[in-house]
Amino acid sequence: MSWYYADNGRQVGPIEESALDDLVKAGIVRDDTLVWQEGMANWQAHGTVRAPRPQQPAVPLPAVPLAADSGFCSECGRPFPIHELLNLGTASVCAQCKPIYLQRVREGGQAIGARRYAGFWIRFVAVVIDAILIGVVNLLVTMPLRLVLGTRMISDPAAIFSAGMGLIGLSLLISMALTIGYNVYFVSTRGATIGKQVLGLKIIRSDGSPVSVGRAFGRYFAQIVSGIVLYIGFIMAGFDSEKRALHDYMADTRVIYAR
Repeated sequence: MSWYYADNGRQVGPIEESALDDLVKAGIVRDDTLVWQEGMANWQAHGTVRAPRPQQPAVPLPAVPLAADSGFCSECGRPFPIHELLNLGTASVCAQCKPIYLQRVREGGQAIGARRYAGFWIRFVAVVIDAILIGVVNLLVTMPLRLVLGTRMISDPAAIFSAGMGLIGLSLLISMALTIGYNVYFVSTRGATIGKQVLGLKIIRSDGSPVSVGRAFGRYFAQIVSGIVLYIGFIMAGFDSEKRALHDYMADTRVIYAR
């Protein structure tokens, strides 16, 4: 059955009921909009003569997984279909990053496909820098705790052992939390810890994509495995063709020169 509705004092219609429903959905016809159809004595507000139609539940769209034939751009780290990536040696570059790559080649810079992997000694220096930074922060954080427990030991000599053990335990927990947080945060957000950034190094995946939070977390604990047996896992970086330590194998990461 056809309907008429009022729009700023102007009669509009006739329109089919389905068309009126579309106008309601679009917000053109509201509950207070006057409507009329044959058989009605007078114009009445739409909300009083037509009950709202039940809304169909929205069907969520399925998540679109990354296709098997997709890869990551080694320059910007974004995913692209394989056919949209330009193969350059061991890495791939998207069309948007291609001019940047070509400019770098013209200027004699490091090509994406010819990565310079960071060896054992420069990575060792980076670890030393990180250890110094973490040590200073750890000292500043635990200093108030040391003062409080030190005062307690002076006032109560009998509590020296318990206070000392408590200080050692809390210091270890704080140091561990700082070290894990430091490594995971900087590797996942900046691509390198401060020590590596100072030396111009960067941690990436084997396909050139950035390291995620979960992978950075796993890589940190893989470093513990590298050091379990006389630090052989670290020393491996000096002999591997891509300068990979054991934890790089486990986390699928590479340490390269960023500049």
